[in-house]
Amino acid sequence: MKRRFEEFDRVFFFTLLLILLSGLVVVYSACQSEDPTFRLDAWKRQILFAAVGMIGFALCASIPPVAWERLSPALYLVSLIGLVAVLLAGSSGGGATRWIALGSFRFQPSEVAKVASVLLLARTLAGRRRTSENLASLAVPLLIMLVPMALTLRQPDLGTALVFLVAVPPMLFWSGVSLPYLLLASSPVLSVLCASSLVSWIIFAAFLLFLAYRSRALLLERILYVLLSVGAGIVTPVLWNRMATYQQQRIIAFLDPARYSSGAGYQIIQSKVALGSGGLTGVGWLDGTQKGLAFLPARHTDFIFSVVGEEFGFLGTMTLLALFTLLLIRGFRIAAAARDSFASLTVVGILSMLAFQVFVNIGVTLGLVPVTGLPLPIYSYGGTSMLSTLAALGIVLGVGMRRRI
Repeated sequence: MKRRFEEFDRVFFFTLLLILLSGLVVVYSACQSEDPTFRLDAWKRQILFAAVGMIGFALCASIPPVAWERLSPALYLVSLIGLVAVLLAGSSGGGATRWIALGSFRFQPSEVAKVASVLLLARTLAGRRRTSENLASLAVPLLIMLVPMALTLRQPDLGTALVFLVAVPPMLFWSGVSLPYLLLASSPVLSVLCASSLVSWIIFAAFLLFLAYRSRALLLERILYVLLSVGAGIVTPVLWNRMATYQQQRIIAFLDPARYSSGAGYQIIQSKVALGSGGLTGVGWLDGTQKGLAFLPARHTDFIFSVVGEEFGFLGTMTLLALFTLLLIRGFRIAAAARDSFASLTVVGILSMLAFQVFVNIGVTLGLVPVTGLPLPIYSYGGTSMLSTLAALGIVLGVGMRRRI
């Protein structure tokens, strides 16, 4: 026990605690313009979520990685059942069905599924005797993530669905798969992203041919990736036409917010106004006008970073970014020091998901990425996200406490 306490990563823990406590302060301010009853209830709920989340954090940290490895198939199966249950009898809100109502509390199974999927993928990769770079070796890892991703897309929840896919490349790379092969395998997805512009897609195609030429993969497999990438680029316009109107508007509003200044682009415009009005040091806690006059939608959830920018200014946002960066650095340090392959891969998967959510949420508030509906982890108002993120980070700390075992 004494040895485990010595391995306890105090920097990781206290950085997490600072993020959590500062989030409670900002959520309190962000709710000030709401109905008084909701404001008080939201504040009490967020404190409750944080307290229960820290209990879950401690419990998950106390469980050894070998137990998580054994439980991973069962946890994955239960999470899939939860996702199916949402589609069959879920609670709706904001045009989506993502929750299961448990009295006054709404539970979001996709948040739990993210952690369960990482655990099963880590078990699968850790159980391989050698690292292979071929299409067959990618089939199982992709299937593990694509099943919950597809169920989440049906809700629909595009932002959370993307989180499942994001964890795969870092975990494959950590398991020994080379970066050039990962880029080649990811080329169909990159093709879709570049297909919005003919110039960008031509540049991508040239890079793809160079990558296929230099790759050590089998010739037939290289040809297959090239064909898939070309096909993905061709069908992207078709997929665009099949997207829901609100999804199209979010992407167009990202590219040209002024075009939908009273609709899909309104959030981005007001977010930028809030961030810009904060200046260097901010207007002061509780004094944000964009928040106070209710100009900024979803200010206590998806756009809470804008409240930080307005009330605490550039210095406040940089401090928060520094805290998240430090948390990730210490987390990857834990992954590098872990002797157990499963434990190390689990930490990488959890941190990759966390980093993606932080990047996307802050990118949305700055107008750098389309609005996706992803909350800022540990910071935004919300129950299931808070509980699942703290539990996942508890697993990370638990690995750190046993990294020499």
